[in-house]
Amino acid sequence: MTDVPFTQHTVALDSGPVTYLKGGEGRAILHLHPAGGPRVTPAMRVLARKHTLYIPTTPGFNGTPEHASVATMPALADLAAQFARTVIGPGPHDVVAESFGGYEALWLAARHPDLVEQMVLQAPAGLRPEGSDMPPADPEAFRRLLYAVPERAPAETRSAEVIAGDYRQRGRYFAGITFDKALQAALPGIKARTLVLFGTADKIVPIETARILLSGIRGARLTYIWGAAHVPEYDQPERTARIIGAFMEHGEGYLVRRPA
Repeated sequence: MTDVPFTQHTVALDSGPVTYLKGGEGRAILHLHPAGGPRVTPAMRVLARKHTLYIPTTPGFNGTPEHASVATMPALADLAAQFARTVIGPGPHDVVAESFGGYEALWLAARHPDLVEQMVLQAPAGLRPEGSDMPPADPEAFRRLLYAVPERAPAETRSAEVIAGDYRQRGRYFAGITFDKALQAALPGIKARTLVLFGTADKIVPIETARILLSGIRGARLTYIWGAAHVPEYDQPERTARIIGAFMEHGEGYLVRRPA
């Protein structure tokens, strides 16, 4: 089957321009990227056969301009809400998010509960329990932990300068926070049907994060991707896409049945 093409666009929002990728056809998915920046993964290409994916670039990533008024995760979530309403429509919308993007998605669903209908969180950041091992500070050492199957990692096309810049942007938005107590307090206000995905070989985000989410978000469920590390969209793309697609199609029925 031929890959679905993705095209690049730019939209002017209140705080500045936002670049985004769009591809596919069908019910829309807002895809929020990890700290490694936006990219079209093999799993996303499978999802794009039945869904239209919108992938905004977080301001400051991939060499894009920072937005002076958007410097925290809650502010970034508000920007994502404006993006969704402006580009996709009034909502509610489905959201798929990875790691850094999962942190953003949680704030999006907490601050704009009527905008997010269904949400898939892949090892989201922002709720790292005190005392858990921190990921390495060195970008290359961090990258080596992302994939259980190194040969499936995407070829790096960014310059060293852009990679370092993206790494700095992650620190800028996190602002030194590893466990966001305000976010934890906001979890019960999330209305979205929520599926949490974790790779069984993830060494970046501890599984305790999933337990915090399950106890805070009503009806949330956890599914493991066996053999995947922190980036299941590359390690196990077909299985990851199949689980996300089934959740998006069946919603509450998926959560009730809790398939393997």
